[in-house]
Amino acid sequence: MTALEIAELAVFCALMVGGKEAMNSLPNIHPVMLFIILCVKMFRAKALYPVAGFVIIETLLYGISLWTVCYFYIWPLYTIIAVLCARNDSKLFWALFAGICGLLFGALSAFITLALSGFQAAVAYWVAGIPFDAVHCVSNFVIVLLLYEPLLKLLNKLKNKTSENKEKNNENSIN
Repeated sequence: MTALEIAELAVFCALMVGGKEAMNSLPNIHPVMLFIILCVKMFRAKALYPVAGFVIIETLLYGISLWTVCYFYIWPLYTIIAVLCARNDSKLFWALFAGICGLLFGALSAFITLALSGFQAAVAYWVAGIPFDAVHCVSNFVIVLLLYEPLLKLLNKLKNKTSENKEKNNENSIN
């Protein structure tokens, strides 16, 4: 990886953490999935690096708990699935993807409870969280539906501008 890629991936990590923290007073409403999708669109599998950074920083901020343990498998899983779908450019596809990820978050989190406390406790944990998962689903869908295209266009424009600047710098260093 180049120094520029490392810096760009670090910015995505900061956006994930900052976006989640900025909206912390609204339960399960945050732009993390949007930034994961955008990072995947720009960097494919390298998006796992800022996701790992996000998970580690969240754990450092809030300590280790059942939900932080879930972060270590849920966010990377979502990122890997997004990488497998990365060629899709439809904002509706990505909005639905983000919504489904929000809806499934509680069910995937219940695996820890299943392992620790059994099936009945896992089902109770999951069912109790369904209202939060519904909010997570709808908010992810709306955030991605509204912001995916304009932010992707902006990122592509910045990427092209960076490429042009690199070429100019290379030409200047040759002359």
